Amino acid sequence: MMKRLLIMGCLSYLLTGCTHVILGAVLPELLAHYGRSYSGGGILVFLEFGGFMIGVLSMPFLIRRISRRSTITLAFVCLFIAMLSIALLPPWPLFIGLTFMAGVSFGLVESSISTFVLMAAKEQQAVAFSKLEVFFGLGALFMPLVSSLLIAAGLWKYAFMLLAISAIATGIIWSKLSLGEHDELLAHKADRTQKTMKAPVLTKKSLLFLGLLMAVFFLYCGMENTIVNFLPSIFKDQLHASSSISTLAVTAYWIAMVVGRLFTGVIAEKMTYFRYLAVSFAGSLLTVLVWLFSTSLWSSFAVILLLGIFMSGMFAVALIYANQLLPGRTEQTTSTLIAAGGLGGAILPLGVGWGMDHFHVGVSIWFVLVSMCVVFGIILYSGKWRVPALRSEA
Repeated sequence: MMKRLLIMGCLSYLLTGCTHVILGAVLPELLAHYGRSYSGGGILVFLEFGGFMIGVLSMPFLIRRISRRSTITLAFVCLFIAMLSIALLPPWPLFIGLTFMAGVSFGLVESSISTFVLMAAKEQQAVAFSKLEVFFGLGALFMPLVSSLLIAAGLWKYAFMLLAISAIATGIIWSKLSLGEHDELLAHKADRTQKTMKAPVLTKKSLLFLGLLMAVFFLYCGMENTIVNFLPSIFKDQLHASSSISTLAVTAYWIAMVVGRLFTGVIAEKMTYFRYLAVSFAGSLLTVLVWLFSTSLWSSFAVILLLGIFMSGMFAVALIYANQLLPGRTEQTTSTLIAAGGLGGAILPLGVGWGMDHFHVGVSIWFVLVSMCVVFGIILYSGKWRVPALRSEA
């Protein structure tokens, strides 16, 4: 039954990957239709990530109240309603609200399914979660391609319709899905027997650790969104590449991410999570240092591919690493860290974009370099905290 769970989890993550990038993929056409500037696009992206954070943070509460199955199903139904309504191109104020609703929906989907898989996979968490991340990357890679075909045919709004149909179909399957031994987790019946056994209480030491890991996720997602959003500008302004070649840099980065995630689980299980993270961040740091001095197009492409490989497993393995050191709090820890990542992904690129406008396009690379130094230092510092710093609530 674990295989069935992974199949559904991967399909769901494929859909969330598509949802994460759909606005960016059709943004020029969308803004032209509404007669808005790029600042309007920034508002949409910010509200989408704001909704995403609320969805992630509300996940533990909803699961306790209506079960994991109902939460996942509700999230897909809401995503269906949001995408279907967006496809109808409603008035701008309503469009903004629907964007927020979509963010809440896929925040719920991503956090609910990730915690479910982590709890069900047990000894093979890195392998299972890396498969989810592969399909998320595939969604983020293929949705712009599908959107470009629809744009060329003058049918760009149907990209939202495609996601709406996919969402309702996936939600129906989750509502009927039988997973055998994992049905209890899906129904969350285990909590009924644990009403007198509350989640372990965080000590001062573990609270500090959680705070540092939140900083890691905040910076990591900020770096990833910065790279994805500003790579074309970097290639165009610094390397004088054409628009088509500059856009291809993002595709190269996502291809490297997907390929890297194919092997993340197996490698992380063999190396241990701490060593994997230490090597990944160290490799990324060195790669970004090389990027600073890269002046040719092909060497820059090589840097992007290498950076994608090193960064491919960071999110998944860091999430598992945190849950390993803070046992008994999978839902709370996972939702908190994913929300921190969503916040970083929303806020930090805005700051980097401002710096690129007022100073130099190379500000984006320096931001990634400094952030890599910080997160690498945090990971090394966490190495001495091998023993979980928790105590049970009496």
